[in-house]
Amino acid sequence: MDDQLFNSICTRETLYSAWLRVKEKNTSGGIDFKTVNDYAVTVDQNLEELTRQLQSGNYIQHPYREVMIPKNETEKRRLGLLTVNDKIVQTAVTMVVTPILEQGFLKVSYAYREKKGAVKAINQVRHLITNERYTWLAACDIDNFFDTIPHDALFGKLSAYLKSPSTTELIRMFVKMGRVDRHYHWKDSRKGIPQGGVVSPLLANFYLYPLDKIMVEHGYGFVRYADDFVILGHTEEEAQKAMKEAMEVITHQLGLALNEEAAVSPVSKGFEFLGIYFNNGQIDLSEKKYHRLVQKMSEAAGLGQGLITPKLRETIQGIANFYAKLVPQEKLEKLDDELMAMLRLRSETLNSGKIKKGAVLEQLRTLQFFSQINNIHKTEYLNRQIGPSQHSHEKRDKSRKQKTKTLKSREAVLSRKHEYQKLEASGFDLAITQPGLVLGKRDKNATVRKNGQVVNEIPLINLKTITVLSDGVSLSSNLVEACAANKIAIDFLGKDGMPYAMIVSPSFGDAQTGIAQLEAYRNEKGFILIRHFVFGKINNQANLLRYYGKYYLKHNEKFREAFPKFIEDMEKYADSSVDLQHENLDEFRLKMFAVEGLASSCYWEMVEILIKAKSGFQGRDRQGATDLVNCMLNYGYGILYARVTEAIIRARLNPCLSYLHKPEGDRPSLVFDLIEEFRQQAVDRVVIALVMKNKNLKSVNGLLDDKTRKLVALKVIDRINSVEVFRKREMRFYEIIQHQAFALVKYLEGTAKKYKPYMPKW
Repeated sequence: MDDQLFNSICTRETLYSAWLRVKEKNTSGGIDFKTVNDYAVTVDQNLEELTRQLQSGNYIQHPYREVMIPKNETEKRRLGLLTVNDKIVQTAVTMVVTPILEQGFLKVSYAYREKKGAVKAINQVRHLITNERYTWLAACDIDNFFDTIPHDALFGKLSAYLKSPSTTELIRMFVKMGRVDRHYHWKDSRKGIPQGGVVSPLLANFYLYPLDKIMVEHGYGFVRYADDFVILGHTEEEAQKAMKEAMEVITHQLGLALNEEAAVSPVSKGFEFLGIYFNNGQIDLSEKKYHRLVQKMSEAAGLGQGLITPKLRETIQGIANFYAKLVPQEKLEKLDDELMAMLRLRSETLNSGKIKKGAVLEQLRTLQFFSQINNIHKTEYLNRQIGPSQHSHEKRDKSRKQKTKTLKSREAVLSRKHEYQKLEASGFDLAITQPGLVLGKRDKNATVRKNGQVVNEIPLINLKTITVLSDGVSLSSNLVEACAANKIAIDFLGKDGMPYAMIVSPSFGDAQTGIAQLEAYRNEKGFILIRHFVFGKINNQANLLRYYGKYYLKHNEKFREAFPKFIEDMEKYADSSVDLQHENLDEFRLKMFAVEGLASSCYWEMVEILIKAKSGFQGRDRQGATDLVNCMLNYGYGILYARVTEAIIRARLNPCLSYLHKPEGDRPSLVFDLIEEFRQQAVDRVVIALVMKNKNLKSVNGLLDDKTRKLVALKVIDRINSVEVFRKREMRFYEIIQHQAFALVKYLEGTAKKYKPYMPKW
């Protein structure tokens, strides 16, 4: 019975599967300096001999080849490199033992595990702070963890768990095996587990399981990535207690020690975890880690031949897999610039400055950059970085002699800024407007295929939303899984613009938030929210017409004549929404709807005056509309409806518990509440602009034709991705929608004193 586990390791099939994994990784060899390619020449004989040695008990691992790599500016990390033969054995053991140990592992452990990883660890910390509202924490790491794990304690636990003496003894040999340096000087391994050993990550997670267990059992916020972890509490006292218990386990049960810097502090003070700096709900690359990554790229660039070495590509991919999914695009653009500066210098060094620009560009086009904008617009970025040709300089100098113009720096900067903000947003949304397309995933990209050919490809890291606006569209399950992992929503809209399906990551309402939503029916908050939703909508309607008044008061006589009365009436309705008294919620809701209805009638009357000559518009018709403008409005509102729904779900609000609109069954009436703030700026403004430009817009039998539907969808999506100043910060419109959903949560739960509706300047 004890040998069954060991026997499953020693089979030819298991060792061959392990060989395929080792071959795929193709990493450096050990003390015998044999490569994977060397081993492959006689792989059948090698595996046959390895099987015989294991089954007969004669297998002995070679010592680790010791190498030192930089850990930071002042320290180095010791790695032990294995021979190909020994990698195969350790891989085979890991393949067989991992499923057994994984059964007991807890979800708070994120390192070296399938479907986990550093990105998910960072996102979980952000979730605990943002959604579960932990306010105190300690970011800790275990001092010299891998090198100090006590062997007796480790194998005492492992032997009891595996109940396979032969397997435990084999793993003990892996851990106890000494290491030799380049002079073949032997160094014993009396404690610790070798960094570089294939089985070491699994053993590390196994040994730290007691820490995971006590943190989970006591209900603390806890995220661990190898020997780095974050402990969180809702109060300082809770965090201090958790820290004390963690130190007790680490010191007395595990025989390890925390680094001295570990201390409890407020989350608001900011902290660093896995090279990511958390500050006020935002995350960024820490300065220390930023400089280390630049150094790492520089070192990799020098390891190998040619302009872009294989080691540099591997390093870039490693950085992109983690940091590019988390940190702001501005920091990623800086990393791109550092990389390009490094490669320009290397190009000049390798070629004495004689290499042609075209040849350099050809190599650089194969690079994957860190920032989304430089990947989407790679050619433009490379041209700016490499610089124009001599001929271009001559043409520009000649042009300057012919005509000079005073440069206005502020306008120039703003113009370029808006240009690149628009370029950045170009990869945010994928709108599918044709039938017969197939959406799938290739590497880290979403693909669109037509008749088997790829017609569009967008990096998943750029995408925020996929909007399917046509029937006959197919999606692969791989793409759906990738979208869920990257928090990319997939919206399906009918020809009327209303979403009939949405695919979002599984999410459930927060109990605390749901209770707060219900309590608002019994306290003043429900009345106040109704008042703010209506007040915000009326002001936004008035402000949009004021915006158009800046031009049309001069050019539209009817609009000019009606405008003073319009302003007077809208101000009166806005005042009424503030002054209206209330007794019970249902009665107040009806009274407020009456005010909102009067204001809306006034607003749509002015819109009719503004666009009737261009469209024949005769007023707002919400249901059963067949005219062009109402169809365009309804279609645009459907797209906005989907985005507001996503924001409410992400804020963990119950979409069926509303205030202005009466809750009824499973109707998502909170979406109708929150959407009121955004209709004018997200949709009305777009539709009015399209009509005034007299585009070739058409509707047939109450539905927009394909060309018009596509145009409205793309323009509304562009607007949702546009940037504006909100609460003294530049934000994209979809971020404002999400901000307002979270602001609603904060007000309901009492962490914010008031809820302020979205009311942009005109």
